Amino acid sequence: MCDSPNLRCSEQHWFMEEQTKEQSDQESSPCWHDRFMKQEKLEEEEEEEDGLELQSLLSREEQAHSAQLFCIYREHLQEGSALDRARREAIKWTHRVCRHYAFSCTTEILSVDYYDRLLANIRVAEMKPWMVQLVAVACLSLAAKVNEIHVPTLSALQVEGPSYKFEPKTVQRMELLVLSKLEWRMNSVTPFSFLNHIIGRLHFHTSSQMDQFLTLFELSLLALVSDSRFLHHRPSVIAAVVTCRSMEKMRYEDGQIGRYRNALCNSLKWSEAGGTFEECYELVSELQFKSAHLNCHRTIEA
Repeated sequence: MCDSPNLRCSEQHWFMEEQTKEQSDQESSPCWHDRFMKQEKLEEEEEEEDGLELQSLLSREEQAHSAQLFCIYREHLQEGSALDRARREAIKWTHRVCRHYAFSCTTEILSVDYYDRLLANIRVAEMKPWMVQLVAVACLSLAAKVNEIHVPTLSALQVEGPSYKFEPKTVQRMELLVLSKLEWRMNSVTPFSFLNHIIGRLHFHTSSQMDQFLTLFELSLLALVSDSRFLHHRPSVIAAVVTCRSMEKMRYEDGQIGRYRNALCNSLKWSEAGGTFEECYELVSELQFKSAHLNCHRTIEA
């Protein structure tokens, strides 16, 4: 009979054989092979593009870091000098405003970069307090325009207890000076520039793990940006150090961190920059230790 179990079993067996045969034919067909080859070629092209982009970043970083005016500016920023203290105050105010308006960490880092590059290009050894505030406002305004969707007016931007307030026209004139001195090159190379390269090699298992890493990365950068000693280290090296410190906090195994550090050394080529990874790592560790000690002391006092 047509409804017999044996007949149904035979039909099912025949159907499975035909389906397997059809799948096998598809996989061995020229069309499937072409699709595979195209995908492989696409991945190779993407890897090559990433390599070229990284090489461009490293080249721009080298040019900016070794510029004579920037080197002179770094020397003027000896820890505890008047220029260094003014820089710290400017960055503290910038940080408060960024928190007030929920600006991204990238905006804050860009603002500090514009500040340093401007002062390097106008060869300033010391600045009056009102000049420091004006430059800070102009640099933050430009960084927000580059990186944020919603940007407050120049008057509204001057919140969180600035020492001086300026008319919008005055700030606009300073903005033009910044743009002119930086030759309109506002897409600076910062530690964030290397983040895609770094994340692509970490292979996170979950989105929450990536979110945790990004949070630690940003908090670490914000904690060290006001220390002018980090201007002696290239953004790629700082990005690598902050990455390794973040991995330590995420309880990665020492062996895994060591392998990843070596991989970053080869790709970011920091060994060619005089082996500054160890110095930068020690500096980050020092700052994090001081921060932890200070928080502990405050807790005890409370």
